[in-house]
Amino acid sequence: MATSGMPPVVDLRDLWKAYRRHHDRPARLKDALMARFLGHVHQVEKTWAVRELTMKVEPGEVVGLIGPNGCGKTTVLSLIAGVLSPTRGYLHVEGRVCPMLQAGAGFHHDLTGLENIYLSGAMLGMRRAEITGKLDDIVGWAEAEAWVDTPVRTFSSGMLMRLGFSVAAHMEPDILIVDEILATGDEGFRARVRRRLREEADAGRIVLLVSHYMEEVRLLCDRVLWMEAGTIIRRGPTAPLIEQYISEGRSRESNDGSL
Repeated sequence: MATSGMPPVVDLRDLWKAYRRHHDRPARLKDALMARFLGHVHQVEKTWAVRELTMKVEPGEVVGLIGPNGCGKTTVLSLIAGVLSPTRGYLHVEGRVCPMLQAGAGFHHDLTGLENIYLSGAMLGMRRAEITGKLDDIVGWAEAEAWVDTPVRTFSSGMLMRLGFSVAAHMEPDILIVDEILATGDEGFRARVRRRLREEADAGRIVLLVSHYMEEVRLLCDRVLWMEAGTIIRRGPTAPLIEQYISEGRSRESNDGSL
C-alpha cells in the first residue's frame, strides 16, 4: 500500500478471496502420521468469501457496504486494510489506512489510555512529536481527561469506542474504515461521530462504512454498495437503495414466516 502523497484511492477489480476449510483433519500428530501411513487424505473445501468484486472509491466519498451477515463485507474491508491478501484479482489502495473494526482495536489492555494513544499513533507511522501535538485534541474529543491515565482493561465498551475513534480520526488517515462502531454509544456520541466522519470526507479522505443500522447509513453515506454471497449485486445513491434493501428484507421475512 502506497503512501506517496497522492490522493487516496481504493480500486478493486474482479477480486476473489478464498478460505480453505479442512474436514476430518487429525487433531494429534500421532493420528496425522498414522493417517498418512495408511494413505488417508482429509478433505479440503475451498470457500469463496469474495467473488468477482469490483469497486472504486474516490477522495472525499463516504461509501456504505450493506448486506446480510456472512455476505463478505468485513472480508472486503480486511482486504482493503491489508489484513488479508486476495486470492486473485486486482487490488490497489493508495494512502494510509486506519481500520476501526471493533471497539479499541489494537489497544493493549495492560497499558493506560495515554500509552495506547502513543502506541496506536506509532503503528500508524506517526512520530512521537506529532502525536504529542495532537494529544489534547484526542483526549478532549473523547472526553477522556478523567480516565486516560488508567489501564484500558478497566474501560467500558463506550469508553474504548470514544478513545479508539478519537485516536483514529485525529491521526488523519487517508482512508478510514469503520465497521459497526456506531452500534455502541448513545445518540449524542453517534451524532459526533457522523460529524467527524463528514469532516474527514470534506477534507478529501475516504470513509468506508459497514453497518446494519440503515438510518446511520442513510444519514452518512453518499452512495451504497449492496453485497450478497461475496459480491456486489447493486450499487447506487443511498436513499433509494436503502429503501429497496429494507423492503426486500421485509418481504423475505414475510415469506419465511408463511412457510
